[in-house]
Amino acid sequence: PYASVDASAVVTEEAAAEAKRAFAVPEEGEAVDVVRDLVLGRAGTGPDAVEFRTRFAQTASALRAKSVEDTAYYRYVPLLSANEVGGEPGRPAVGPADFHAYCARVQRDWPATGTVVSTHDTKRSADVRAALAVLTECPRQWAELLAGVSGAGAEAPDAQLAWAAWQTVFGLGPADAGRVREALLKHVREAGLHTSWTEQEPPYEEAVQRFVAEGPCGAAGEPVAAFRQKLEPHIRANVLATALVHLTMPGVPDVYQGTEAEYRALVDPDNRRPAHFPPPDPGEKGAVTAAALRLRARRPEVFGDKATYEPLAAEGPAAEHCLAFTRSGQVLT
Repeated sequence: PYASVDASAVVTEEAAAEAKRAFAVPEEGEAVDVVRDLVLGRAGTGPDAVEFRTRFAQTASALRAKSVEDTAYYRYVPLLSANEVGGEPGRPAVGPADFHAYCARVQRDWPATGTVVSTHDTKRSADVRAALAVLTECPRQWAELLAGVSGAGAEAPDAQLAWAAWQTVFGLGPADAGRVREALLKHVREAGLHTSWTEQEPPYEEAVQRFVAEGPCGAAGEPVAAFRQKLEPHIRANVLATALVHLTMPGVPDVYQGTEAEYRALVDPDNRRPAHFPPPDPGEKGAVTAAALRLRARRPEVFGDKATYEPLAAEGPAAEHCLAFTRSGQVLT
C-alpha cells in the first residue's frame, strides 16, 4: 500500500525498470517502455488501449505464477524456505528496520488486510520453513553433513534434486516416504529440466523415486533426522516466534486449517489433507495461538484500524537478531 501516490504507477515503474535490466541490448529494452505506457494509460484511452490494460491485468499475474513461482522456484534451490509465493529467493530475509517499516505502512494504509504464513497454495507450510531457516545459522555443519550422507544411499539423478530433497526431509521431519516422493516428483516436473507434466521421462522419474526411498527416506537419511533433532530448540523458537508475530502484527491474521498447532506440510496436495478439529495435540504452538487470539478478541481496539504500531529497538552485537514491537502501547511482542 502507498499512502501518497498511485500505487499502480509506482509498482509498474519499478517492475519496468527491473525488466529492462534483463536485456543485454539496451535498445531492445525499449519495448518494456511501450508496455509500461500502455498499462499506465499514457498511450491513449481509446477502446484498444482499454482492452490492452484489461487483458494485461488478467494475464500478468498468471504468467508470473507459472514462470516464477511454478518454474523458477523449482530450479533455484539454495534455500527452499525462501522459495515461497510472493517471496524473493535472492533476498531471503530482511532486517528489523525493514520489517518495522512494512508493518507501520500496513497499519497506516491497510489495517484490515489479511496476513498469512500458510495457505492451501504455499510451497511449504510456515513450520517447515521455520525449520529450514535454522540451516542459515549453521551452513558449515549442514554442508559437512550432506557430504557424508550423499554417497550413502542411492545416487541422486542430479545435484539440483539432491539439494532440494535433503532440505525437504530436514524441513518436514519424520514422515512417510510417500509424501516426500510425491512432493519431489512434482518438484522435478514443475522445474521442467529433465521431465515435465506434459513430457514425462519415466527413467528419470524412476531414478527420483529410487533416490528418495534409499537416500533421504532410507538409512542414509538417519543422520539428517538426528541433526534435526539436535537443532530442535532452535526450530521451536522459530515456529513459536513466527506464530506470535503473525498473530500480533498489523492486519487480520488468517489461520489456515490445522496451523493452530504445529503443522508440517509440503506443496499441494500435501497441504490440502483433511484437518483435525480440534488438533489432537495442540502443543506449545496451540497454546500461543489460543492466547493471542483470545487477547485480540478481548482487546480489539489494541489491534484494529484505530490501533498503533510502535517498533522497539534493541542494542548490542545481536541487535539485528531481535524483533520487538508494541501495539497501541499496551501489548508487547
